[in-house]
Amino acid sequence: MRYLLLLLPLLLFEGDASTFEYRTPNFVVFCRDSYFAVEVGEAAEHYRAKHAKEWLGKAIPNWYSPCPIRVNVINEAGAGATTFSFEQGEVFGWDMQIQGTPQGLMDSVIPHEVLHTVFASHFRRPLPRWADEGAATYEEDESEKQHHRQLAHQVAGTEQQIPIRRLLVMKEYPDNMGGIAVLYAQGFYLAEFLIDRKGRQEFVKFLETAHRTDWDRAFEKHYGFKNQEIAYTAAWREHSQPEQQVASRYEIKMFTGPNCRRCEEDRQKVLPLLKAKGLIVEILDYDRNLDLARKENVIGLPTYIIYENGKRIAKLRESHSISSLLKRRH
Repeated sequence: MRYLLLLLPLLLFEGDASTFEYRTPNFVVFCRDSYFAVEVGEAAEHYRAKHAKEWLGKAIPNWYSPCPIRVNVINEAGAGATTFSFEQGEVFGWDMQIQGTPQGLMDSVIPHEVLHTVFASHFRRPLPRWADEGAATYEEDESEKQHHRQLAHQVAGTEQQIPIRRLLVMKEYPDNMGGIAVLYAQGFYLAEFLIDRKGRQEFVKFLETAHRTDWDRAFEKHYGFKNQEIAYTAAWREHSQPEQQVASRYEIKMFTGPNCRRCEEDRQKVLPLLKAKGLIVEILDYDRNLDLARKENVIGLPTYIIYENGKRIAKLRESHSISSLLKRRH
């Protein structure tokens, strides 16, 4: 059985004589940039180990043969396609193709695609599309995830929305790009809600229970919802809380510096999203606010200090952790 993942949009890779090859224990990277080939290979191994630990609670053995990764660096939105085969409880025939900017590939595409391979190694069978794509999207950059949340809100109550009992059992993608986008959005919408409630490993156990029994019993056993409709309604209510009202309780101080590349990336990609939610964000130069930085024990850049109603509640180094923190507190 051939299993094709993440076709939004389709990716075409054209190899040539100038393509470099880099091998790791589980991946072999083909890329026209030799230095970036090394970065991709090391990142793929990193996320393979990280995902296995976080989602499965254990490492997975090295594969019998490495998964090829064919890289196309372009100045466009990131995308990927991963294929593999299942037969008699075995998975084989790996192939991954990815394209996008170097930053987009590292932040979103590689962690997304590698989780598909980790899930394939664990489940050894095709997963419902919503769960596989929803979980993989959970590992993407916050800016990418926000697009999916917005689309899920836009289609709610319209003819575009996929009914929950159809969504949960879909094994194939819709036959049009708009339908695929909605599948991704709704799948992530529900997966994020469940993962944020009880974590990654409980989500994996939930999928295993659903496979052995049915979705309603799995929702009740793992999350306390009597059926899938109640679960999806709960996800909608949590996501639909008035963000401006919640956000008004919080203030964020971001410590940055002139030679901090991650600081500049966050200022361009993350801060507009936080401000759009109504959060108060103050950008502070580390050197010009040295006394406050020392008081707050800032030892690396960027650093985010989070206040709720004027009281400090957290110090974070990763911007993507801010949304998760705020969700857990309301």
